[in-house]
Amino acid sequence: MKILCIGSGLVATRFAALARAGGHQVIGTTTTASKLESLTEVFDEAALLVGADADAVARAARDCSAVVVTAGPSAQQAMSVEDRAATYEEILVGTARSVTALDGDPHIVMLSALSVYGHAADHLEVIDEDSPVTDSDDPSPAMFLAAERTYRDAAAQRTTILRCADIYGDSDPPIEAKVAMAHQHLNGSVPFGADALFYRVDVADVAGAILHSLQSGLVGTFNLTHAEVPATNRELFDRVGEAQGLPPLEFRDEIAAPSRPISVDRLAETGFTTSATEAFEL
Repeated sequence: MKILCIGSGLVATRFAALARAGGHQVIGTTTTASKLESLTEVFDEAALLVGADADAVARAARDCSAVVVTAGPSAQQAMSVEDRAATYEEILVGTARSVTALDGDPHIVMLSALSVYGHAADHLEVIDEDSPVTDSDDPSPAMFLAAERTYRDAAAQRTTILRCADIYGDSDPPIEAKVAMAHQHLNGSVPFGADALFYRVDVADVAGAILHSLQSGLVGTFNLTHAEVPATNRELFDRVGEAQGLPPLEFRDEIAAPSRPISVDRLAETGFTTSATEAFEL
């Protein structure tokens, strides 16, 4: 299988290694020309493009039977409403338009986020993929949902949407470093909700879920995280900060996420369960 991977970050590099080990050919992409040469060590080929550039995506996807969209806004572009407004639509929705316009009907795998539920399903005992989604106008959930709609409207019968928890592992900084950085660079304030459950997923499991989706022809929307119910953001971040001698964080609740347990049964029923992911232990 020849696969175009839009993005070359944490998930894309782990996915490329896994897919290539299985005999697949993977093309990686970057928006930074200086990174092209180094990407050839990770991918079979590398292309310079912006996901919203439909012509460039079409050239890169020639002869590909699958497209994996791992590109998303960086953490540095997500800490304020203004930053999210400036970047999320182009990166998420613009890429979705380019990918769904491709000839040849490739299988598409798109990474979304559990934040699309916001607080809309917090009245339920358990949140699954059919639960209500948020109507928040914050650019994070709003643009993830807009991208999901774009894929469904144009390519529902060949698209897998993976709603991921916070992705960790490999070169991603540990939670202790992230809490410290929030104090150092964000004045002790974060855009998340205090009562949201801190779900996460190991990058190895994200890569595995993508490959499982492609190899099994999986379509539809699936939650991707651990089955165990975790602590809340406040419980976790305050405990981590306290261990470092840091005061409690301020939670602005701009990017709301569920405070009720998340079901991962739908993905498990397809034969995939996480093996590397662990709930963070307090």
